[in-house]
Parts: sequence; C-alpha cells; structure tokens
Amino acid sequence: MKKILISISCAFATLTINASSPISYAIEVSAKNPLIIVNGYKIRFADYAKIKPEHIESIIELEPEDAIEVFGKNGENGAIIIKLISSFKGFSLDGAKIDDRIIEKVAFYAEQAKLKEQARLEAEAKAKIEAEEKARLAAELKAKNDALETSRLEAEENAKLSAAEKLKKEAADKARKEFEENQRLENENKNRAETETEAKAKQEADEKARLAAEAKAKQEADEKARLDAEAKAKQEADEKSRLAAEAKAKQEADDKSRLAAEAKAKQEADEKSRLAAEAKAKQEADEKARLAAEAKAKQEADEKARLAAEAKAKKEADEKARLAAEAKAKQEADEKARLAAEAKAKQEADEKARLAAEAKAKQEADEKARLAAEAKAKQEAEEKARLVAEAKAKKEADEKARLEAEVKAKKEAEEKARLEAEAKKQQALKELENQKNKDAASVDFLNKLEQDFKNSINNPKIKRVLIEGKEVTKKEATKLSVFDVETSIITYDKVNGDGTIEIKLTKK
Repeated sequence: MKKILISISCAFATLTINASSPISYAIEVSAKNPLIIVNGYKIRFADYAKIKPEHIESIIELEPEDAIEVFGKNGENGAIIIKLISSFKGFSLDGAKIDDRIIEKVAFYAEQAKLKEQARLEAEAKAKIEAEEKARLAAELKAKNDALETSRLEAEENAKLSAAEKLKKEAADKARKEFEENQRLENENKNRAETETEAKAKQEADEKARLAAEAKAKQEADEKARLDAEAKAKQEADEKSRLAAEAKAKQEADDKSRLAAEAKAKQEADEKSRLAAEAKAKQEADEKARLAAEAKAKQEADEKARLAAEAKAKKEADEKARLAAEAKAKQEADEKARLAAEAKAKQEADEKARLAAEAKAKQEADEKARLAAEAKAKQEAEEKARLVAEAKAKKEADEKARLEAEVKAKKEAEEKARLEAEAKKQQALKELENQKNKDAASVDFLNKLEQDFKNSINNPKIKRVLIEGKEVTKKEATKLSVFDVETSIITYDKVNGDGTIEIKLTKK
C-alpha cells in the first residue's frame, strides 16, 4: 500500500464532474482501472484526468489488496481517494455516495501500510546486518579452526619424530631443496617451455574446477531461492485470499445491517407520516361535522323563534324578540368563549404533542448515535486486535524460520568443517607415510648431494666462489658441508663463459 499526501495552495477554479452510474462504473472496473473517489463519491476513471493538481488538497492511493479490504471487489484494481480544497466550489456529484465510515477506514489502512513498510525496511536492514555479522563470525571461526587444525597436525607430526630424525629430516629437506634449486638453474632454459605448458594446463584445470564448483553452488543457491520464493508466494496468496474473504464477509454483513437499518427507518417514517395524515384528516372531518351540526341547530332554533313570534301578539312578539335577542347575544358570547377555549386547549395539546414528539425523536436519535458510536468503537477495537494478533503471529513465524535457518546453517558449517578436518588428517597421514618411504633412501641421497656440491665447486668452468658475498678459494669452499649451505647459485658470463658460484650459509 502507498500513502501519498499532497497539500497545494491554489486559486479558485470551476470544475464539474458527474458521478457514474453503477453500470458504467462496472465497465470501467472491468478495464483494470482503479476505483476513483472524490469528496466521498465514485466518479468515472475518464473524469479523473480532468482534475487539476492545484484543486487537490490530499490524495491517498491504495494497492489492490488494501483496496479490497476497504471497498470489497470494487477495489480489486486499487483505489485513489481524493479530497479537493475547501475553497473549490465548482465540483458537483449525483449519487454513488460512499459511506463515511468506509472513507475513514482509508486513512487507517494507509497509516497501517506506512507502518508495515517501515517495519519491513527495518527488518530487511536488520537481517542484512545479522547475515553479514554471521558470515564474518563464520569466516573467523573457520580461519581459527583451520589454524588450530594445522598447528595440531604439525604438533602431532613433530611429536612423532625424534630429535635425530628431525635434524636428519631438516638436513634432507635442505639438501633436497639445494639440489632441486641447482637442477632448476642448470635446466631452466631447457625446461622453461615444458614448465610453462604444465603450469598453463594446471591453471586451466584449476580454473575449470573452480568454475564448475561456482556453477554448482550458484545452481544450488538459485534452486533454494526459487523454492523459498514459491513458498513465500503461496503463503502470501493464501493470506490474501483469507483477508479478501474476511473483508467480503464483513462488508456484506455491514451492507446487510445498513440496508436493514435504512429499511426500518424508512418504514417507521412512512408509518409516522400515515398516522399523522390520518389524525389530521379525522380532526378536520370532526371539526367540519361539529360546525355543520351547530349551524343546523342554530338555523332550526331561529326558525322556531320566528314562527312563534309571528303566531303571538305583536307585543309578545316584540318582548319575545327582545328576550330572544338577548338570549342570542348571550348564546353567541358563550359560543365564542367555548370556541376560544377549545382552540386554546387544542393549541396547547398540539404544542405538547409536538414537544413530546421532538423529545422522543431527539432521544431516539441520541440512542441511535450512541449505538452507532459503540458499534464503531467495537469494530475498530476488534480490527486493531486482529491486526495486532496477525502481526504478532507473523513476527513469531519469521523468528522461528530465522532460528531454524541459523541452526541448519550452523549444522552444515560444522559438518563441512568436520569433513575438511578429516581430509586434512588423511592428507597429513599420507604425507607422513611418503616421508617414511623416502627416509630409507636418504643416506645415499645425502652422500650424493655432498659429492655434487664438491663437484659444483671444483667444476673447471667455475672461476669465482663467493661465500656470503665474500670471494674465497675453491679449497676453502670445499671445507664446507652441504648442511652448512642454505643456497648456492651458479651464474655464467655470457661473453667468456666463466662461472660464479654464490653460497649463502645457514644461520647455524
């Protein structure tokens, strides 16, 4: 997941983008385009390019796996969530509104992705340092073991030889080296081409063996890396499928709860409107019937009074008319007072009912908000606990894999060191056996070396003898034993062919 926050100060501009219908949106998603949300509304991907950078306050980009967590299947190609600057007034949208709770989850997933990326980089750096330190310690341990093994073999070999045998061996080695050096110098020109050919062949064979070993090691490393990558990819795919299934199930449950709540709220609103309409219609009908009855009764009373007045004498009619007028005036005043009292009582009842309805609606809204807040808090706590548990499980698995790898590497290193030690031991025993075989002929070889040394000094071609850089006679030089000589080098003058032998004595 990537989180990109861009803050831009810009001038006022006008832009109008219409939200897409579900059908066109589905077509765009099928074209592998990411989900585009602007100010909480889905828009067509084609309209995304019309938004200028200076109109954007912030933008968050989600990778497909995180977009699926938040938006379900609609986010399978990723998602881009944009918030425009508050001063921008030209943006209008119709429909395709995204739930605010889902938009709030975007920032949470972006922050989690940032933390995961940081943890991954830290883990990689730590693993790299640990691997380098491990390699260094392994190299130091190997060098130390090699040195100890060499010292041990030398000590064992030296312990097996007596003092006389040791001196004899040293003398034989020295004489052999001297003889080989003289032979090399005398035959250098003759054997140069052959030596170079053998060296080249040996070098080519060593290089071929080295390349073969490197190719085999590389092949084994590539195979191991491939198997590790396949295992990791399978694990990631399984985890992604599980998370996608959980997200889908959670989203479906949330959508089901939301739709049920909306349906219930709509049903309650419709029922309330119907009852209000019925009450109002009944009240109007009652009022109309009451007024009609009162009008009819009044008309009948007036008609009766008129007929009675006409039937009686004029005097009585006048008196009755006066009394009727007074009665009528009183009746009208009473009626007026009654109507006023009824109107006042009705107004007070309506006001009381309105206040009660408002109080009830407010209480229901507060209760609904409280339940929604508790549900949201519980959901966030459960999500946080799940992420913490998953992170802990992943960390424990990584630690277990690392420890197993270290144990395996240590075991392989110990096995390799043991095999190398055994090989060196076998080589040392073989050399010791060869040396014992050579010692049988060492006496004659030493006598021959002594005679060859004398002959090399008395050679007629040798005109000068130098001992430690000082010229001496051949007689003085022949007094030396071959065991007193560390090196003797013969050189010939290319002009006259005169030879010079340079002798370097041992420190003894």
